[in-house]
Amino acid sequence: MNANDLKWITSGNIVHDPFYFSVPEKLDKFGYCIDMSGYGEGKTDKAQLCILDIANKKDDPNILVICPDGCKESWYLSLLKCVGLDFKFVNAAHGSVTYFSAETSNLMLLDEKVLAEGEGSSFDPIKKSGLLWDLVIIDGAGAVDGMIPSLYTDNFGMKTKRLLIFAPYPSEYTTVPDGIKDIVKSLLEDSAKAATVDSFAIDEKVMGFTMESPLMNCPNENGAELKVRVERYAFPDEDVPQTLHIEDQGGRYSHGGNVFEEYKLPERSIYEKPAFTRSDAETLKNKDKKLAKFLEVIDGVMSSDDKTAIVYFKSAATVNYIEKVLSAIYYEQAGSFLYLEKAYFDIRQLKQWYETEPARRLKVILAGDNLSENIGIFTPITHIINYELPDSPVELHQRYMRRGMAAQTERPEFIIFLDDNGLFDTRVLSRALAGNLYKAFRMNVPSENILFAIEGIEDILADIVIDVKYVADYTGAVGSSFDIISKFRTEYNVPAARNLTTAAKTHEYAQRKLMTISRALGVDDMIEVKDLDKEAVMGKVLQVVKLIRSGYAYFDKDMRIQAVPRGTAQTKEFKEFAGYLDGNPFNLGLKNARSELKAQVQGKNAFPYIKDALMQIPDVLKPAVLYNVWIYCHKTLGIGGSYAEFIKAYNEGVI
Repeated sequence: MNANDLKWITSGNIVHDPFYFSVPEKLDKFGYCIDMSGYGEGKTDKAQLCILDIANKKDDPNILVICPDGCKESWYLSLLKCVGLDFKFVNAAHGSVTYFSAETSNLMLLDEKVLAEGEGSSFDPIKKSGLLWDLVIIDGAGAVDGMIPSLYTDNFGMKTKRLLIFAPYPSEYTTVPDGIKDIVKSLLEDSAKAATVDSFAIDEKVMGFTMESPLMNCPNENGAELKVRVERYAFPDEDVPQTLHIEDQGGRYSHGGNVFEEYKLPERSIYEKPAFTRSDAETLKNKDKKLAKFLEVIDGVMSSDDKTAIVYFKSAATVNYIEKVLSAIYYEQAGSFLYLEKAYFDIRQLKQWYETEPARRLKVILAGDNLSENIGIFTPITHIINYELPDSPVELHQRYMRRGMAAQTERPEFIIFLDDNGLFDTRVLSRALAGNLYKAFRMNVPSENILFAIEGIEDILADIVIDVKYVADYTGAVGSSFDIISKFRTEYNVPAARNLTTAAKTHEYAQRKLMTISRALGVDDMIEVKDLDKEAVMGKVLQVVKLIRSGYAYFDKDMRIQAVPRGTAQTKEFKEFAGYLDGNPFNLGLKNARSELKAQVQGKNAFPYIKDALMQIPDVLKPAVLYNVWIYCHKTLGIGGSYAEFIKAYNEGVI
């Protein structure tokens, strides 16, 4: 067995995509790479390729991944389950760094909020050691409101030979994200290379692939068409009378889709039980038409052998409700669904689920929005279900991007629910979510958004222009308009911090919102008239929606939506670069390693013998090589049982 080939077996669980391979190449060439691809698309695969590249070049690598709170577990499992490298957590807990030596290999995951603590934080012993990192990876892709450069420029206090930044989405959507350049200049050891960052413009041209720039914005375009499946439901009018409406600080339940959080129906006494019987669940299903429609969808997942759904919520009350319903109806399959807020990943349990007892694999994951990209870490996600809608297009598309680790030729079904009553999901979509369309794209940096794949979105957007104009005009002309203000505030989920308590404040806010939306949709020249022509507005809005659907959209300096066509990243240079990848060590080494392992398996010993080759591999990579040899033998060649049995055979000299 050739050790130089065997070590590349560690990349066997990672997507081998030319765009992804370009990232370690850019790090070698420039010392840094700023990846603005979508919402961090493919970030864990790209990161892992860079980590393996460093681990294969240096015996004792020092590698740091910095991520937001809530993403650490996903990053840890991604690195452990795909590469097999064990990273140490550094969080805000006192004593989280119990042992540290700059002389050894250091593989660490740092919670970004630790940087905000400044002096005396748990990261201090590492910072004060003077350690020079071989690679620092900053995951800012989930930062809805943009990164805070000062956390790095002022608080990090260390240097790195290579720096990979996954830029946030949106990255301060009303301004060009130049603050990221300051991070590069502050953290990169080679000041000459760091200074080059100012010569690269962050604009729509980064969509075109080139190895002559450390910037990239290259989406994987497999199954490029965005698809949304709409499931409709309706309540009988007598079930939702205004007399039974629950007043929540003067407003409606902001998330939509949970009738028991909005109305005092007789069945609410069952809804409030700590657990449901099967009979309870059936009673609730008969009354809650949204629940009934959801169970129709989820039954197809629960009864299948190859489907996995992730179901998104905005409120703890609703996710608790659905978990209790699923526990009652599918009590014989209780091990097939998981509520992430209550149950943290148990590595040993998941290893058992996915490796030795595949019939017990997860089929339904209940989750909020504070997740990393690859929550579907062990299996592709086939259904993304929005039980409750967010009021941010950013969060909506981030949900769409969490598709699982395995490469997929088809995108998952993206499912939303809409009610014909216009009180629940339909209200959130047509007011709160679509009303924040100006958060859907970034200035100068093209991307896509699943919001605009919803059928009839042009009608919704045209209606918003007319509705917000009415509110702005009315509150500007009338001294007191409590009903209008209250309705506007609740329907559009206006944050309480906006303090819309008077007509003047509401007029100012609505006028600003109207100007931003109308400019983005290209109808700002039409809103000066008293009565808008809806058909004329619709015609212009439809043109913009078609433009968005034709490719990747962005805001220009005037906050107008522009777009570049699909395939923009597939430049001549990219095709030439992709043509060289057969000889890339990741591809060539992996191919040779698998071939040698398979050849040995056909021999009399069945298991491949790797002990001699493994002795020539750096210590930091040995566990990863063993782990990935087992995955290949177990999953592809059908040899052996659990990982523990594999390690036992290795220790006994069989392997």
